[in-house]
Amino acid sequence: MKNFLTYLLQNFLHWLSRQPLVKRVRRRFPNTYYFLVRRFDTTTFMGLPLTLLFLVIGINAVLLSQLTEDVIESEGVVMVDKKFTAFLYSIRSNWLSQLFYALTQLGTREAVFSMGGLATIVFLYRRRYTAILAFWLTMAGTGIAVQYSKTFISRDRPDKVAFYPEHNFSFPSGHATTAISLYGMLAYFMYRRMRKGRQMSALLLATAVFILLIGFSRIYLGVHFLSDVLAGFLLGATWVLLGISLMEVLSYLQQRKAEKQPEI
Repeated sequence: MKNFLTYLLQNFLHWLSRQPLVKRVRRRFPNTYYFLVRRFDTTTFMGLPLTLLFLVIGINAVLLSQLTEDVIESEGVVMVDKKFTAFLYSIRSNWLSQLFYALTQLGTREAVFSMGGLATIVFLYRRRYTAILAFWLTMAGTGIAVQYSKTFISRDRPDKVAFYPEHNFSFPSGHATTAISLYGMLAYFMYRRMRKGRQMSALLLATAVFILLIGFSRIYLGVHFLSDVLAGFLLGATWVLLGISLMEVLSYLQQRKAEKQPEI
């Protein structure tokens, strides 16, 4: 399927390059033309994969912006948040709350430093210094973005339903953002080393379910609204995509540098 899609794309680009308007653009703006052509190159990450990643990042940013605007201005979103929180509070059980309380700790800052510390040790052992840089820049960007967003929006947390006290603002959920950034990046590094399709699919499914459960725990415990968690997922996904892009670009540049070095 992948080769078939590549074949279709290459044939489409070949057909497009023979159109009169495209030929005129190539003659008048050759640098711009070849820059755009390289954006659809399927043989390197710097081509189509990077283009698609930045397209998804842009879509993600639009969705996050729209959700933020709805939270601030739309009574409908606020009403859905309150009703969903009230429903979960009405069916809350003590044993499940304790279970989700333990699970939600895996989305904390302490989890980032403990899991990130272990990952860093592994990366150092394998001399994967670019992975360390990409991972910690992603985590730092995530933390700064969450703090800035919370302060800017300044949304109060759900009232009188919290299983335990939280003292900062509610939007977006820091745990949801951290979960998708932390475990998304760790899953990405594991995915790069896998060769079997079933293992890859199982890893992606397990990571997605785990992240969703952490996000749901924030609503179930009454410390966040549904829209807080959704915004956290969108924000965290943006940073994961940026981290993956950074890692792949650095790896590509390292490979190019190694190929240019003369053999001794």
